[in-house]
Amino acid sequence: MGTDNELERAREYVLAGHYGLAVDLLIDCEDWPAPLNERALLLRAEIALRRDPVSALELLARVNDLFVSPEGRFGYFLASGKAYAQSRNPGAAADMFAAAAAIVADGYPAGAHVLAYQRARLAWLQQQFDPNSPDIALALASDDPSLRFEALAVRAWMHAGLGHFGAQLADLVAAMAVANENLYVCDVRSVGRVLHSLFRSALELGDVSATEAGERVYARILWTADTSEEHFLVLRALAWNAFLGGQSARAQWLFRDSKEVAPSDAWKVMAHVDRSFVARLNGNDAWATDELFEAHALARTVSWSDTRSEERQALSMLAILFAPVDMAQAQHYVSTYIRMGLDNVDASLGITQDRRAEGYSLYAMGRVQQMLGNAASARKALDQAYEIFVDAEYHFRAALVAEAIADLTQDQAWMEKARQHAGHFPKSALYGYLASPSAKTEGSPAGLSPFHRKLASALCEGLDVPELSRRFSRSEFTIRREIQALYDALDVSSLAQLRARFEHQTAV
Repeated sequence: MGTDNELERAREYVLAGHYGLAVDLLIDCEDWPAPLNERALLLRAEIALRRDPVSALELLARVNDLFVSPEGRFGYFLASGKAYAQSRNPGAAADMFAAAAAIVADGYPAGAHVLAYQRARLAWLQQQFDPNSPDIALALASDDPSLRFEALAVRAWMHAGLGHFGAQLADLVAAMAVANENLYVCDVRSVGRVLHSLFRSALELGDVSATEAGERVYARILWTADTSEEHFLVLRALAWNAFLGGQSARAQWLFRDSKEVAPSDAWKVMAHVDRSFVARLNGNDAWATDELFEAHALARTVSWSDTRSEERQALSMLAILFAPVDMAQAQHYVSTYIRMGLDNVDASLGITQDRRAEGYSLYAMGRVQQMLGNAASARKALDQAYEIFVDAEYHFRAALVAEAIADLTQDQAWMEKARQHAGHFPKSALYGYLASPSAKTEGSPAGLSPFHRKLASALCEGLDVPELSRRFSRSEFTIRREIQALYDALDVSSLAQLRARFEHQTAV
């Protein structure tokens, strides 16, 4: 038979991220004496919810008749509402929260604060962004520091939904302050998710003090196998912070460490892509290519439709990295990413409510269309991505997009915009490259489309038409036509003249 001590140990295991150990203690808890069985079953449902909301609903339905006390019925309705919310069934969630509210009104005031938090969270999931709502205020007034931490996190994401990213970061920092003072009563998985969001926002907004606040908490966290995803994401965000701070070697070490704790092959793809991206920005093309093809080989084994988190953004990054070298693969990855969208992503993740995710896919689409020679489509996607990142004050992303537009248009005004955005990270490799007076968008002849620059380079390498057809995933007929268009653009009539003209312009 269960005891209060066993239940308390199980609760401590859940907070620390040891879900398997907690479940072991709660086996057959439905047979425990009342009301201990109610509390134990609610904890089991909470564990199930972290893995799959449907399984949590199944458990709660199976043991519904065991919840008889006001506290038990309140907990049952609250847990069911949360599971319905994460199952994208807001109507059923609202009904459950209304039933819980009736119990509070009938004489269970202890549930008022947590119910307010769950209602606020449901509003956020429905994209009803009101950081000043009475529910948020009531949750923040709780004596429970773990609930205040969660409420600050939800309010932060409401600010993000409104496009107020500075306010978002301020609330994330405030949440970290609560966690730092009360770490062992806060859920480690939630702390990890908030920490990841803080590091990501801080690096893009260039807020060093926010990063330092997060690192103080990170140094104290004891990660577990059950929180490997959160650990991976935090390491990844720290690595990007290191890169933008001019610590490229540390960034690569952190990316390597993230790969070691990656909970799935999809996340390992992300680690390889990160390393490739940073290597390319540092001018190490050989390393970048090796990491890219490691990522590509692994990506082909992943069932991307089964992913439920931001690991699928690796697809858009693969598209960006493949665009200069294999347009067919780039098109495949960006189309796969856009086709899947975010509809089946875990609804509790901030990415599902955040317009910045749209900016990432638009940037990837623009780069692919650029390399395909579809200038109008590329410019439209890149302009939209640039607007999103400028509005968010995400200067690193804005710099990458501005550089892409400069490459597309050969307009040096856009290169100057790229330099200005990168200037927020003066120690980064990107800024070092863009700030150089001799920096060119591609280091190749002006006035050519990105595709024609790549084609000219390949011709100068000595590739023949069949080889060009394979490299660029176009028919031999199309390749011959594009070669003629290239010759016309450069006013040459032979490969020898092309090489001379190409070498002369790249030397200028």
